[in-house]
Amino acid sequence: MKLRLNPLFAALLAAHATTLFAQSFTPESQLAQTDSQVKKLGTVTVTGNQPTSLPTQISTTLEGITGKEIAEKINAFDAEDALKYFPSLLVRKRYVGDFDHAVLATRASGTGNSARSLVYADGILLSNLLGNGASYTPRWGLVSPEEIERVDVLYSPFSTAYPGNSVGAVVDYVTRMPKAFEAHVKGSYFSQNYKQYGTNETYNGNALSASLGSRTGAWSWWLAVSRLDNAGHPSPLPAS
Repeated sequence: MKLRLNPLFAALLAAHATTLFAQSFTPESQLAQTDSQVKKLGTVTVTGNQPTSLPTQISTTLEGITGKEIAEKINAFDAEDALKYFPSLLVRKRYVGDFDHAVLATRASGTGNSARSLVYADGILLSNLLGNGASYTPRWGLVSPEEIERVDVLYSPFSTAYPGNSVGAVVDYVTRMPKAFEAHVKGSYFSQNYKQYGTNETYNGNALSASLGSRTGAWSWWLAVSRLDNAGHPSPLPAS
């Protein structure tokens, strides 16, 4: 009886037999060395953050920026400068240090409706809801740029997780505590030439800040001081 093998089948059979023959004569030391070259990775931990004032995850448009991005991309003199490049968002800031009229405005709520947007820091309300207008600004000074971990902005209107004042937007500052010893010193100088309302003057200012913090075990501490001195340009009185 004669058997005929397909040439392709015969080639595959020969290759398989050669592999088995080579494996049967591979020294055990070489196999052990091959196994020892396999590297094992450690535990990979993935963490995520959401605004601290959110009771639950809600479906709404959300934009955020980290403290590292603020330090690298924004010349932030104060906390409200962190919102400088957010889309559809404006802080009415006429000059550096304009805390009295730095109102948050959005596409759905203008500068005359300060009570229609909310500002939080670690879930604590900073907005001044005693009135509604350009004079009722959030307490921006309670947060310094150096202690910002991230800033999240939730675009409404009327978020289901907040009261009716969220018709404009909700801003949530997340602050941080040091994980190791750190110290910061910052000095800034600025100047403005103003030509308006019959005025032609140059107004100068400076800002100095220093912070110190560390952590030992579960206990961490943070100290920060700042001083801002600026001569703001003249502004017309609001219409009565």
